[in-house]
Amino acid sequence: MKQKALFLTNKSSLYSTITGGVQLCSQEFLRVLESIDNIELTHYYVPFTKSIRQRLLIKTGFENYSMYDVNKDKDQLISHIRENQISIVFVNMASLVRYSKPIREVFGDKVKLILFSHGNHSGDFLHLISKPIKPTGKFREFLRKIRLGLLISTESKHRVKYLDAVIALSETEAQIENWFGAKKTLFLPRLLEQNFLVHEPELNRVGFVGRLDHPPNLQGMQILLDALPQIQKGRSIEIRIVGAPQEYGNQLAKQYAQVTYLGELTEPELEKEVATWALLLNPVWWYSTGASTKLAKSISWGVAIITTTAGMRGYKWNKGNLLVADTPAEMCAMMIKHSADLQLISSNAEQTKLIASNGPDLNSLSEMVKQVIC
Repeated sequence: MKQKALFLTNKSSLYSTITGGVQLCSQEFLRVLESIDNIELTHYYVPFTKSIRQRLLIKTGFENYSMYDVNKDKDQLISHIRENQISIVFVNMASLVRYSKPIREVFGDKVKLILFSHGNHSGDFLHLISKPIKPTGKFREFLRKIRLGLLISTESKHRVKYLDAVIALSETEAQIENWFGAKKTLFLPRLLEQNFLVHEPELNRVGFVGRLDHPPNLQGMQILLDALPQIQKGRSIEIRIVGAPQEYGNQLAKQYAQVTYLGELTEPELEKEVATWALLLNPVWWYSTGASTKLAKSISWGVAIITTTAGMRGYKWNKGNLLVADTPAEMCAMMIKHSADLQLISSNAEQTKLIASNGPDLNSLSEMVKQVIC
């Protein structure tokens, strides 16, 4: 007999006019769950909070997992679990972790609670403290340190007291979950697929795709671009950037002569654009939360890629190698060399295709999740 399971999420995490890392990971995890033969899965959507108090916390930067009004939603959620005889609740994203408390208090061990974490809030918030985009005053910095402590306390408390297991997007995140006190952890690697583009690269043209208001993305590109003049030495190269918000992209194009900013593109427009790149860049210099979600899409396109070790977190494959550079100078030198040689570009693209054909499939990922459910 199949166990009845619930996928607890915000609807925008699955469906959005602009598909980002949250949607890609949520949709992928849902595909894995739907491929498990011994569970019957349904969805349950919770809305973002309308509480003035919670919105003020978010607005003032003092949010502590305050995006949802758990007290308002819990009675209806608990009734739904009871009436539908749900025995497993998959909580999609750490931001919904506070729902685990009322569920555990009402149902005890009769309902298994498994968090699918896209990354803990404390990880990205620590980045803002140690590597802020803009300077902050001493008082603001002090408040941020207090909030960091509250975030870590909340994360650890819910793992120790309410959750049965946490599924993480990278090996690093799984170890952090162990440190928080999670009872059981699983690193679920990204699904790799084949959607190879007809690659017609232009020499000396490279590109980057990503949200520019995500600090590791913006700062990663700035660090790379700052290092480029020391390595470039008059050699021609164009760096094309795709992503929102527009003001960030325009500023990069204004600040760096090598940058052409293209704004946001539709999926067909993006694929047409990427097919002209000699190399796709993934300059991730820190182990930020979750996984580098855009790398899976890049691999699926079968184009030549330069990444960092940190940029490959959350991935496993059996055959093939990407170009890896762990310093900005190394990436710049590699970028200049490999984007100017059609034979190297073709060889690197073939390695990407080999990786796409030798990663985990839905069946192997579902078997991993089944071990957590048991």
